[in-house]
Amino acid sequence: MSTGRTADGGYQAGVRRSYAVGSEMAWAAWGEEAGLVRWVGACSQPLTQGEQVSLPDGTRLKVVRRVPPQQLRLRLERDEWPRARTVQLRVLPSVHGVTVALHAEGLPDAEAREETLARWTRALESWDAFSGRAVTVNREGPPKREPAGKKGARKPPALEAGLAKKGAAELKKHGPARGTKKAAATKQPRVAKKQAAPAKKAVAKKKAPARRR
Repeated sequence: MSTGRTADGGYQAGVRRSYAVGSEMAWAAWGEEAGLVRWVGACSQPLTQGEQVSLPDGTRLKVVRRVPPQQLRLRLERDEWPRARTVQLRVLPSVHGVTVALHAEGLPDAEAREETLARWTRALESWDAFSGRAVTVNREGPPKREPAGKKGARKPPALEAGLAKKGAAELKKHGPARGTKKAAATKQPRVAKKQAAPAKKAVAKKKAPARRR
């Protein structure tokens, strides 16, 4: 089975990137109607679970599941498409903020999959909050990411207001993660319990022999 091929004969595609922002900011940029233009298409109508809206390019969009600020699942249809497609946005927690994950199912062929991967990769990496290295999508294999420390690489953005302070408070409350060097350095030494001295055995006094009269 070729890369991205599903059991029903269709294709799927997924791209994700991490950002130093909170879930509310990521959802506003990708999960609200104004943010759909980044990865689905221009939409000016509110997104309500169970309802269907029409996009200017002729796409009929049905909101299958909407759970702000975590998940948005949409069913897309067009007259020229042989079958409907399903796309999904998930906003996941990550080490320094959140990960925005995009996934598509029901793509008709490998070419549509590659086009989706390239378009979504450009969209994710063109967002101002992107905090990673550039990625090149090609037909020969998986996307290629530029090496860390490359001259001219973009610097990660400043953290969302309050995010660093909140993280520091959580670290102070729960302590460093197990297994880290900091955790080992701050580990409190065990205090050896003093063992009670063993009880001294009573020594029986020898009786003096009776004197003969």
